[in-house]
This record gives sequence, C-alpha cells and structure tokens, in this order.
Amino acid sequence: MAVVFSKNISKECVVTLWKIEEDAHFFLKYLHLKKEELIIYSNASHATKQLEWLASRTCVKYSVEQLEQNYHGIEKDEYNNPYLSKIKGYVSISHTSNYAVAVVSLEKEVGIDIEKISVKLRRVAHKFLSEPERLHAGDDLLQMCIYWCAKESLYKWYGKKNLSFKDNIFIHPFGENPSLVKGEIFMDGLRRTVHDLGVFYADDYVLTVTV
Repeated sequence: MAVVFSKNISKECVVTLWKIEEDAHFFLKYLHLKKEELIIYSNASHATKQLEWLASRTCVKYSVEQLEQNYHGIEKDEYNNPYLSKIKGYVSISHTSNYAVAVVSLEKEVGIDIEKISVKLRRVAHKFLSEPERLHAGDDLLQMCIYWCAKESLYKWYGKKNLSFKDNIFIHPFGENPSLVKGEIFMDGLRRTVHDLGVFYADDYVLTVTV
C-alpha cells in the first residue's frame, strides 16, 4: 500500500496522502464499490482518471478506518460536495495523476487540496491572487502553489461554489516553506471566517488542509 502518510490533525480528524502506484484491481479489491459507485467509476474519461477516482476514495476509506469507523462509501450533496454515507462527519478529497489525498473529520467541516508546483501557476496568478498576495509571491512558484492550494482548500471548506479566489479568499503572508498558513473568507466586504491551514510537501507537490 502506497500510503505516504496518514496523520491525525486532531483526535477526530485524519488526513491521508497516497502515492498512486497500484493498478485498478488493487483499489477495487480494497474498496468493494457499490453498484452505483461502479457506474461512476466506469464513466470516468480514461484509465488515469479512473485510478485517481479510486485512489481518492481509498484515502477516504483508509482515513475512516484510522478513526475506527466503518466505511460505507461517499455520496454528493446539492453542490456536488462529497459526504460520508451513514457516518456523521465531514470529508474533502483531491487528486492528481500521481497522488490522491483525503481528510476526514468527525467534528467539523474540512477542505483539502493538492497541486503540483508548475509554471502554469505563473500564467494564471493574476486570476487568483489579490494585489498584496501577488506582490508577496513575486515570481516564486512554490509560494504561488501554496496560495492556490490554501484558497482551494478554503473554497472546498465553504462548499457553496460562489466564492472568488481573488476577491473573497485571502491568505496571510507566510515565510519560507511554512507548515501552517492563515486564511480568511470575506463576503460582501466583511470578514466571515478565519482559518489555519496545515501545509505539507511531497516531491514537487504542495498539500494544504484546514485544521
């Protein structure tokens, strides 16, 4: 099993990072998907996307088991956000072609994201960074990636799809290779929530999660 790490953020919250090295058979055997889940899996556009889908749910199941709960699958709410079947708790997932990650909490809403550090962030930075954030990040791709992941994590935490990364979600300036950053969500010009986010690193990827 390619678990990079599985960490307790709190007694009631676990985050699991998985490096995707196995084939589909491995994940299918572990997950025991329900009929409706198999249909969703089969409808994924190609084999890589199918593996990412399977690996992300494997992270969820693994995290649920670390919390000594029984996993019954994932469903989606009206905003297409995942939630746990038959468990009172919260879940957020993210995946790339190489990694999948999930956070499961039995106590509060959560948000998570993983992103590769790449030059594409430089091309779109003006779309998701406020002017102070852009000046702070400069030309540093790692800092851009931390900003993006942190904002995506807060977007998922909020869960209602009507937030602008640039205008509603703000991340405080941070130092080199931070393990924790702070973010805020503003609506109608008023600060609504303040959050701490854990920051993790794996190869040339950044992972952030609400804590």
